[in-house]
Amino acid sequence: MKAHRISFFVFIALIIATLAVFGLFFFDGFDNPEGKYNAPIHTGTLIVFMYVMAGICVLVTVLGALGNIISSLGGPKGVNITGVPDKAISVVSVLLLVAILVGSWAIASPEALRLPNGSLFEDTTLLVMTDTFIYAIYALLALTTLALVINLSGIFRR
Repeated sequence: MKAHRISFFVFIALIIATLAVFGLFFFDGFDNPEGKYNAPIHTGTLIVFMYVMAGICVLVTVLGALGNIISSLGGPKGVNITGVPDKAISVVSVLLLVAILVGSWAIASPEALRLPNGSLFEDTTLLVMTDTFIYAIYALLALTTLALVINLSGIFRR
């Protein structure tokens, strides 16, 4: 089976999983429908799903970049349409991902969080990890949007 067909089926599976988790989150009810603090029952499911998706994204990015670096070491030097060597793109991608994660971790807050049921969540490790992933997602979204705009503008076309 060709890579683009596998990619298509993985994409469809991820869309179905995302729709299922968001459907549970929005439509399956709340933990305290009568009280002052209210939260969807599947908030934890959504958070775990987001962690898994972020982890898969990081893992695939790192493995893809490392595979590209390893494959380019012994063979002919490949270039893409911009003329930049593939190895340089892979190294910069990994370094950029690490820099974003380190920068996100540096600005993450360990401050306690008040939950919808009124209790305080004070596990600093999880609070910092959550902030790190949220900031990293924002940064990667901004970089992706910027790359898309630059690509569509035609600045780097030959």
